[in-house]
Amino acid sequence: MQPKGSILELCQVVRDMDRTLDHWTRVMGAGPFFLFDVPVLPGQIYRGAPAQVAMKVAFGFSGGLLIELLQQTSEGQSVFTEMLDANGEGYHHVMLRIPYDDGVERLSGEGYAMAFSGMMPGGERFALFDTRAGNGGYIELMELSPAMEASLEAMHAAHCNWDGVTRPVRTMAELASI
Repeated sequence: MQPKGSILELCQVVRDMDRTLDHWTRVMGAGPFFLFDVPVLPGQIYRGAPAQVAMKVAFGFSGGLLIELLQQTSEGQSVFTEMLDANGEGYHHVMLRIPYDDGVERLSGEGYAMAFSGMMPGGERFALFDTRAGNGGYIELMELSPAMEASLEAMHAAHCNWDGVTRPVRTMAELASI
């Protein structure tokens, strides 16, 4: 896994999760991917207004890098539809492995605006900053609780022990058994 202070995750926004999962597992050799539906999370704010964004996400590793595939399943504008509408499927954001408050201070200090934020079910804060002027996408920050770190370690272990073929897509419930 990526060390503290580095890029932990690369996210791609997609319109067709099944097709994209096939590409990333079969062609790119990443995985296995853990797929789940994310309901509207508490306290979502999109560009200063309350938001209701639901999505389907899949997480899998390629070496030490976490790959996130994200398909918005709710209607309405979001940071995800902004990129899909402007550029189609592809690169959306990277996530920095730094303390949340340090990241907010760094990105705000550079003049970047928080475009989307909210809380995970466990109470961890997350935010996406609009850094398209600097890197062509967004930068995500997230509080990584011990439970989230354990999930990342389990996904990475699954990747390291994967044969590249067997069950390339799994449920998040299966992650608990690793």
